[in-house]
Amino acid sequence: MNLADWLWIYLVLITGACLQSVIGFGLGLLCAPILFLISPALVPAPMILNALLLTLLISIRNRDAIHLKQTSFSILGGTAGVLTAGVVMLFLEPHQYRLLFGISIILAVLLSVVGIKPTISIISNLVASMLSGFMGTTTSAGGAPMGLLYQTAEHRQIKANLSVFFLYINSLGIIVLWLTGAADFADLTLFLQCVPAILIGWLLSALVNNRINSDAVRVLILLVALFSGIASILM
Repeated sequence: MNLADWLWIYLVLITGACLQSVIGFGLGLLCAPILFLISPALVPAPMILNALLLTLLISIRNRDAIHLKQTSFSILGGTAGVLTAGVVMLFLEPHQYRLLFGISIILAVLLSVVGIKPTISIISNLVASMLSGFMGTTTSAGGAPMGLLYQTAEHRQIKANLSVFFLYINSLGIIVLWLTGAADFADLTLFLQCVPAILIGWLLSALVNNRINSDAVRVLILLVALFSGIASILM
């Protein structure tokens, strides 16, 4: 990759890191498709490591807003989603389940727009986290279901709980990739080269967080989720 490629890579990562630091998800959704076009080597392992670093930083910044009971059920559901995805991918063509989930996400966004919002409960947490784990494994864009569930929660709680959830999911993902030989030290080198961009985006988000209200956060969540649904259908 030449200097121009790296400038584009940094611009995309800074934007994605800032977005996720503000609303709790969006790094993979925004960055993975673009980075794959620039350099396929950046996806998936280096991208998962980028997300792992960012979710760790966001979790630490918002640690006092973490709801342990909610995140524990999210982790349980996410694990089930990842394992289910591993089985489903053996028997179904990707376009079959991506179309289904893409349509489901778009319908969920439309219901939210007309005023029907999900309530955070044990059941809804398990369902949303399972869907996120499944979609994250199959499409590299798994943030939408959890984002939609938390759309009306307090701003810092959204970021705190989603970050703990994705911290676990990303850790599980990179371990699986490493054990299966799909990730190696070359991926680690690429990740280290991307670290400054992630840090810059995270730091810039502090400026945005002080100027954004809960209504704006909800609108951003719905827009990113809508884009996720459309992307799942088109991928």
